[in-house]
Parts: sequence; C-alpha cells; structure tokens
Amino acid sequence: MTKTIQINECVAFSKTKEAFGGFSNMSMEYPLEVNGVVFPSSEHFYQCMKYVDHPEVQREILGERNPLLMKNKQKKHRGLIRKDWEKLKVIIMEVTVHLKLVTHWVKFGNLLVESGIKEIVEISKKDSFWGMVPQVSNPSVLVGENKLGMILSRFRELIRTEGTREELVNWNPDSKFRVMFNGELLVGVNVPDKVQEVGNRSFDYLLRRSAATRHEYALAA
Repeated sequence: MTKTIQINECVAFSKTKEAFGGFSNMSMEYPLEVNGVVFPSSEHFYQCMKYVDHPEVQREILGERNPLLMKNKQKKHRGLIRKDWEKLKVIIMEVTVHLKLVTHWVKFGNLLVESGIKEIVEISKKDSFWGMVPQVSNPSVLVGENKLGMILSRFRELIRTEGTREELVNWNPDSKFRVMFNGELLVGVNVPDKVQEVGNRSFDYLLRRSAATRHEYALAA
C-alpha cells in the first residue's frame, strides 16, 4: 500500500556511508556467512535466492564483490529467476534481514536500537516498493510502500522488547521457501550464548539511555 511521510518524521537512509547506511542491503560492513558460504553483502544473498535452480548464476553473483555492479550484471539472467519469486520476495527479504541480524547480533542489533522509534525508510530515486521516493514538487515528502523499512522496523521492535528477542536468535528458514545455494538448503545459524549476553546488555543500555534523554527533553519542554 502506497503511503506518504515527511522526511523529518522518519529515520531515513539512502547511502551506505550515512549514519544509518548499515540498513542498506548494499552495505559491505555486514557480510553474511552460512553453511560455509560468505556473501559479501545482504544484496548478494538476496540476489542469489532468485536463482536457486541455477547454481552457476549464484556462483557468478558471488564472483563480483561490489554489490551495485553485481546487481546490474545479474540482470542479464532475468529469464532464469525462479517462478515463485514474486510471491516470495518479501519473505526472502525478511529471511535476509534476519540472517543479517543473527550474523551481526551486537553491531546490527545496536544499529536497530539506536534508530529509535520512528519508521525506518530507505530513500530511493525510483524504487517505491522497497523504499520511498521524494515527491518532485516537494522533496521533503516521501511516497512509496517502504517494504524494506517495514521489515527493519519490525525486527527493531522485536529486539527492543526483551521478551521477544529469543525469537530472533535462531535462523532456520522454512524449507518450503527453498533458501538454497549451490543446490543445498541453507540452515542452522544461531547467535552464540555469550554473544547474546553481550548484545542484551548493549541493547538494554541503549534503551535506558534513550529513555533518559527523552525524559530530559520532556522536562525541559
């Protein structure tokens, strides 16, 4: 569903080097590793899932480390994209973001918590499905479906709530979605106990700090 939002009412990002640029699938600060396979970025993982029936294309995707160049190069294989992709692409993006969080529990989890409570939005020049596009007549107004931002915001809410964090620490996608690489299902990634503990302490600290800051501003007002 298309909606509009003022840019000052959201946590916006568009480039990987910005404060919240780590939310971008193009960021290479968060490589993913599963079943011994290293994906240089979330975008590499997501694009690979389009071609689960063509391992040779998946290997070609991993052969180009630059996420933007990789994305552009794989367009020549569009005719080989799995037939159920349109039905599954949002689910696969959720799987991708979840793997990113499990792989970088403290670093990416902190980034989510630090983004506060405003809606997360990726500003795009033309993609109004995953992100939102500035209006031509008023660039401070963003228009789009913001599917990626909604996924990020949902994971943020789960990690901000102590009682629901345990839902996130294990990554094991349903086999019916065929999350595969080189002909094999990708399964079984979890956050080690010690890393969970470090993350929980860090998240709770950030939440207490942000709550105190909001309280101080309220008093000042």
